[in-house]
Amino acid sequence: MLFRDVGKDVIAIPQPSHAWLSGQLLRAWGNGIFAPAVPCEEVCLGAELHDIGWLSWEAEPTLNPQTARPHSFQELGVAIHTSLWTDGVRRALAFGRYPALLVSLHADTIYGSFFDFAKAAPEDAALVRRFLDDQHRFQRACIGALSGNPRYTSALSPQTIERNRLLVAAVDRMSLEVGWGLTSEACIPNVPTIGEARTEIRLRSPSGAPVELVVDPWPFAADHVEVVCEGRLLRGRFTDERTMRQALNDAEPVTILTVLRHP
Repeated sequence: MLFRDVGKDVIAIPQPSHAWLSGQLLRAWGNGIFAPAVPCEEVCLGAELHDIGWLSWEAEPTLNPQTARPHSFQELGVAIHTSLWTDGVRRALAFGRYPALLVSLHADTIYGSFFDFAKAAPEDAALVRRFLDDQHRFQRACIGALSGNPRYTSALSPQTIERNRLLVAAVDRMSLEVGWGLTSEACIPNVPTIGEARTEIRLRSPSGAPVELVVDPWPFAADHVEVVCEGRLLRGRFTDERTMRQALNDAEPVTILTVLRHP
């Protein structure tokens, strides 16, 4: 779950809804500077499914006593987090091996970018290493299973797999900024363009409001892109988990529509 501040309250956005935003962004992707995803359907689906492991948790979110709100995705411990990711890869496999491969690779992105093995407790570091070892075995198995399929001949090279991993990472970060409600500026690093080239994408709110963002350089085919997700307006703070869950269930739904425009 992630939160967009609205005064003293928040719009709570479930992780799968945020992932839906990622899929929408990648389906609109591609022009003369930024190559579209290949194989398109599988990569777009992988982006859309990357947080599918959160489905069960989002149905019964846990209370963070320090914030008196549901835990955000950044606040859960390693044991829960790795379990959710393991479940997500398993769920994604029901859609196909290539989407599941990308969900698994996104775990490499997350732990490679945001987990500090040197500062982590030894038991947490060991747990993450075991988790990543399992994911790497799964990734090799997926590649092996797909290697005889002519549809994936060019999609299984190390360069293409790495490019697709970075594409999912880019739209994931962009959709987080959209969900959080960007009112200033944010940079998305290491975004694939053509071949193995990379660049930085900047998101900017010209009005200081999150409803319209300028994207530079422009990675999409159309001259503007509309993306949508749903959250819930969660009012107040909570000391009891059951009360918090009930408040979340009863909360007013909020449609978040964001327009992305060419600079």
